[in-house]
Amino acid sequence: MSAGANSARGAAPRGWDWPILAASGLLALAPFAAHRALFGRLFWFGDEFDLIDQMDRVGFWRWTWLAFAENFVPLFKLGWGGSVVAFRGSYIAMIALVWVTHALNVALLGRVMRACALAWPAVILAQIAFGLTPANLETLGWSVQWSAVLSATFMLLALDGFLRSPSGPGSFVWSAASALSFSRGVLAGPVLAVGCLWPGAGGGRVPPGRIAARVALYVLPSVGVGALIAALSTGNEHHMAGHWGEAAVFGAWYYCLNPAHLLFSVESLGWRTAAVLGICKLAIVGWALLRSQGRQRLLFVLLVAFDLGNAALLGIGRYHTGLAAAASSRYHYASLIGFAPLAAYWLSRQWDRIPIGAVLRGICAAGVLAALAVHLCRLWPGTLAPFSESRGAESRRILLAEPSPDPHSVPGIPGLPMDRARELIAKYNLH
Repeated sequence: MSAGANSARGAAPRGWDWPILAASGLLALAPFAAHRALFGRLFWFGDEFDLIDQMDRVGFWRWTWLAFAENFVPLFKLGWGGSVVAFRGSYIAMIALVWVTHALNVALLGRVMRACALAWPAVILAQIAFGLTPANLETLGWSVQWSAVLSATFMLLALDGFLRSPSGPGSFVWSAASALSFSRGVLAGPVLAVGCLWPGAGGGRVPPGRIAARVALYVLPSVGVGALIAALSTGNEHHMAGHWGEAAVFGAWYYCLNPAHLLFSVESLGWRTAAVLGICKLAIVGWALLRSQGRQRLLFVLLVAFDLGNAALLGIGRYHTGLAAAASSRYHYASLIGFAPLAAYWLSRQWDRIPIGAVLRGICAAGVLAALAVHLCRLWPGTLAPFSESRGAESRRILLAEPSPDPHSVPGIPGLPMDRARELIAKYNLH
């Protein structure tokens, strides 16, 4: 039996896709809804104060077009800065915005997988792992990380548009939007350009000139944003002489460790751990690429390209932070998008080999998936409580209640004077 036929086994009718995908997106909001009190303790931190400070000093519209560290992200700034004003400084509202966008990404990831006729058990497993794991804590608990989440939204929209209509114009726009939302969003265009070069991806024989035009439409916006980042930013890309080896090691470390290291709460962190997790990951990637066919294989190739590209760019941007940072929660989100569908495909195919009736196997799969979802939701308080203490209660105490704080002790950004931080808190009603 072919991979495509096997993957369609037991799938719900296509008309049920949107209700199921919408329900899975809503399910992704469960940790936020269940632990809203802990999320409500969080407070403005680090780069958020820097962004508001810049916005206040130069004005909203000029600030939107300025580089921020190694990012040129006008779309993110437009949405994030506008939300600071619209939500009247409410941090819980900012976090809710991140979570709603995340829920949309969970639904979109499922839609992308369904565009390739992957079976519902694989789709829902990938959505649960991506949507509910507390390994995404820092991404979903720090509003400035909405940049990465929003960029992922646009990338998934571009990928879905490409898979469903390779010649449609929407995917070009979405891929450019991804690049304008997050520095590593520049990957969306080149990844889809790889898809244009994939045999049969254009839905029949496509003239070479048209393929070249499509590749250019995907790549040029990313090149343009990359050039602006190089010209305007102050990131590591300006100081790589003699550090390419460190960047390569950091990128390889990141690729091997994620997403398994945090997803399974692996305690050790060394080269043996990285090697074992890396070998397991490469084995699953290789198996999925060899066993899949047609659109499924195309999807997996694009996700692998995205995962590898993300690792390479992260190595350049973060090699100086030390190898331990490669397993940081804030870098986990993209890795799950790149790898969860392949792992879920592999697991679903192994599940299909269990020698029991299809109906009983489906009932058991539903039970296992429900248990996994509940388990992941129950893990959140243990991870979130200390995070909300350091990023919330302690920050509030220092910024709002400390009578004579260190003038350079603003949490996460000691270079900003305390008086200035308190001025911004009062002016923008940050709470």
